Amino acid sequence: MQKAYIAMALIGVVLALSYVFFIDYIVFSVMVMVILNDVAQLFIFPSRNRLLPSLIGKDRIPIVSGYLSSANNTASLLGNAIAGFLLSLIGFIGVLLTHSVLFILAAALVKWLVLPKYESKKIQQNQKKKEFWKEFKEGVKILRGHNALLALTFMNMGTNIVSIGYLYIVLLKTQYGATSSQYGFFEAIGVAVSIVTGLFAGKVVKKIKPVIILSGAQIISCSCMVLLGTVNELVFAFILFAIQTFFSIFQGVVVGTLFITLVDAKYRARVDSLVTSISAFMMPATVFLGGYLADHIPIRYIFYFAGTWAMLMGLAPLFSKDVRGLKKI
Repeated sequence: MQKAYIAMALIGVVLALSYVFFIDYIVFSVMVMVILNDVAQLFIFPSRNRLLPSLIGKDRIPIVSGYLSSANNTASLLGNAIAGFLLSLIGFIGVLLTHSVLFILAAALVKWLVLPKYESKKIQQNQKKKEFWKEFKEGVKILRGHNALLALTFMNMGTNIVSIGYLYIVLLKTQYGATSSQYGFFEAIGVAVSIVTGLFAGKVVKKIKPVIILSGAQIISCSCMVLLGTVNELVFAFILFAIQTFFSIFQGVVVGTLFITLVDAKYRARVDSLVTSISAFMMPATVFLGGYLADHIPIRYIFYFAGTWAMLMGLAPLFSKDVRGLKKI
């Protein structure tokens, strides 16, 4: 995790140097740094999920997951709010270097606060002894032997195939005639709902069977996606997006918690990385296809198909006996 934060700190430095000395190639630099950022994220989140039970105990994972969701969305809201101010105050180079300093600070805090002393040596020894492919095979073996995890992975992969979050701005501008400020308000509603919902979602999901949240929340949130392609009044778009975000947070808390609690600590990071890779396997091709189709057919048809498909993926937990048998998270 610490090395991943250092890699993300380098992104700001590299982009600053590219902006100063290689401005003609800045677009290429940005593309490379986006790839580096996404790769680094693949190491951060599995490591965090591996450590959470050791730090807070399994019983508190749903609640803390909700709080983390709120914290992340609060940071996103604040970042968007002060981005323009910082840009005018310290300039583009200053913003990039501030980015690097903050991630260096995060790496230092991880070194000091996160790794439990009784785990650190053992983890380091395991990392030296085990090879990548051996760990990969072990992760596949564990995933294949756990029907509940397989069902959740299938649902995530099937849903990500029709991930069209990047097309919301197209929908609002072409179908609703929204202005830039109205789209900003649309996004702000989603962030605000995420922040508030995350504060209590963890407590609520502990009282409900996981399969109800997994399937019910997916079906409701994806129904809103279909309806977004149907209506034309902007106020209804705001309401539907708020509902969609509300139920997505509940489902996200349950999925994240199950991937932590259902896997032994020593296998948790590799299984989490494997699931993330499988879930996102088809996304590059489908994102390109979605953008291409949006240029050639009415955008509402894409939302009809994506919402309906994702609703069908929400049925996957219902067909898994192991998921149905889970009493609580």
